Amino acid sequence: MSKIKPERQTLYQKLLLLGQDKRGPERVLYPTKPKSSVQKVPILGGQPITLETALALRKQLFGASELLVPALSEWLGQSFCFNDPDTPMAYSLKMQKASIKGLAMCVQGYILKHLLFSRRGPRVNGDPTQLLRATTKQQEEALVGSLSDILWRAGDRQHVVLCLTQENTYLTENPEFQGDGCTERIHTFDFKKQDELTFNLKKYLFEFLAEDGNGMLLLLYSLTLSRGFVKLHDDLSGEDHPLIETNGTIHPCLVTLMLTGRATRYLHNGIVYEGTEDTMARPKTGILTRSEIGLMVWTRNDGGGGQVAVGSRLKTPSLPIWVTRCNDAYGILFNPNRDLIRDYHAENRFELHYFSSTVTQTTATIVTIDTRNQVAVDEFNCSPLENLIHTKWQGAEICWNGTAPHV
Repeated sequence: MSKIKPERQTLYQKLLLLGQDKRGPERVLYPTKPKSSVQKVPILGGQPITLETALALRKQLFGASELLVPALSEWLGQSFCFNDPDTPMAYSLKMQKASIKGLAMCVQGYILKHLLFSRRGPRVNGDPTQLLRATTKQQEEALVGSLSDILWRAGDRQHVVLCLTQENTYLTENPEFQGDGCTERIHTFDFKKQDELTFNLKKYLFEFLAEDGNGMLLLLYSLTLSRGFVKLHDDLSGEDHPLIETNGTIHPCLVTLMLTGRATRYLHNGIVYEGTEDTMARPKTGILTRSEIGLMVWTRNDGGGGQVAVGSRLKTPSLPIWVTRCNDAYGILFNPNRDLIRDYHAENRFELHYFSSTVTQTTATIVTIDTRNQVAVDEFNCSPLENLIHTKWQGAEICWNGTAPHV
């Protein structure tokens, strides 16, 4: 490039400044908010659902196959939806209906697992506060990992059936089947490797996130087919009970299916035989192995306080995350520190985050548990959540840190 002669340099600078004035002040470019990586793509492959399978699914889940019962209507149009990314509550799912909360809270437990304990590498920020402020991409990755874990466990880590919908309708209206806008459009996909399942969940994640989709119903169908009707019959000890109650809420055995891979309604450890002198002892199969995500249950009966017997394999999981059920209201308790499970000294005084997706809960609820000084517990003067916490940490002092007690 040729040099500008000294006598022309001043003129050149003036012209340069004049050009800048015409362009106006320099603009500052700020990084844009990352957009979702989920895109709607054509769903290829799989097998169209058969009438026999559709009827069996409805019967197993909702107790009726030929009619659109109210319980089914509760699940239509319900998908997974996170709170805003990059906020303190970014880790949490939003619930549109109370009936779907039980299933959503089980998925929430696995989402917390992936956000807090599954990510590795030098670039991973170990600050729990930052880990909970998930980005859009991290929310999507955590949901994919959660669905993959739940389905793979339900399929005995051998075989999973994933249900997705296509535009075509494969079942016609007839006296045996009435269409609902979802079931008749299902294609089923079989996977024998979890990596392949995870890849396809990531590819078709829009099916579970679409606002007008049926993501939660597709998860219910996938869970049922992955476990299989024969194994579900055995899990339920031969009882013919639908997995969804008549009001649309999930049956407790569906919680154990999602957390342990078996749809048992017994929460004790191992197998217990019960019988009388006149009847043969029958096995009641509970929780066979230590669960990754835990479960705490408390319910108040009319005749006094009632505690459901929950064994240590659920009460002391391998991760400090518990699905909670207080008087049939579901929530989640968790601690970002894995040492709470590994070192009993960490249980002297610690904090638990509580999330229940109530309309009024817009900020984190953190309760402090102090087990060093045992206090007298009057369950009728304690909140339901405090009574639930006492089923694991008996006599512990519980402080809500200024938050009104809620479930």
